[in-house]
Amino acid sequence: SSDEMKKAQLQAQEQERIAWENAIPLGGKSCDVYCFDMALSVGDISDNGIGEQRKNVFKKMLSVCFVEDLDYQVEEKIQKIKTTLTSVIERYVAGEEIRIWYSYNPDELCGMYWLMKQLQPLNCQTTIYLVKLPTWEYGKENTMTSKIAWGEVSPGEWGNYITLQEKANPVFLSACAMKWNQLQNENAPLRAMLNGKLQSVSEDIYDSFILREIAEQPEQFKMAIVIGNVLGKYQLGISDVWISNRIDKMLEDGVLEIIQDAPKGETNYRRILRKRMK
Repeated sequence: SSDEMKKAQLQAQEQERIAWENAIPLGGKSCDVYCFDMALSVGDISDNGIGEQRKNVFKKMLSVCFVEDLDYQVEEKIQKIKTTLTSVIERYVAGEEIRIWYSYNPDELCGMYWLMKQLQPLNCQTTIYLVKLPTWEYGKENTMTSKIAWGEVSPGEWGNYITLQEKANPVFLSACAMKWNQLQNENAPLRAMLNGKLQSVSEDIYDSFILREIAEQPEQFKMAIVIGNVLGKYQLGISDVWISNRIDKMLEDGVLEIIQDAPKGETNYRRILRKRMK
């Protein structure tokens, strides 16, 4: 009801106010913060730098949603990443310290390895600090949480993790660059964490989780519910787009069929599907 929504909104605003009051300032300016949003755990990574292969991956991922001027949006995204990389390299060469925030989320770990490869040939003595997201955290009233990526950390909380930063040894930078070279040579459809290691894997590695959730649904079901359940229950560190792509493959294979397509201009997630599994 509207009253319940208003109450929930007020509670959220109060929680945000308290969080900002307890936040630890990191210093610096917003222009000091860079993000390489490249989804490097997915698709072809044979490019050195940011090239046509990554552009094709972006197109495939964004095509899941209704995006106007897809080519323009992808080109703009590529140019922003290139500009960001140029700025980071210039500041790194000038001797400005770098702090990299990473986790065992496949995209974030791939991103760190990729960035290390871009920096390694420069042979700079500039300091690089690393901050790894803890696997487990303990909270108030005997609670415990597990975050799978930095995107789950609110802006006011980041300062709480600064004491975890460690200075990266130059040999670590080289090791990360070598690992990225290995992954590039393998150039698998997907990269995933297996037994604590980032590995090249086949594109169907997560299908069992998707099929498990489909099996829990009635004969006809909403695609969005399956995507949400996979994301929420298993916390695999994959995106909703990847799950959608795998469901599309199941549609191609005749395992599922579309009963009602998504409204025009809406994401494919709004489809209603039916099982055809024997």
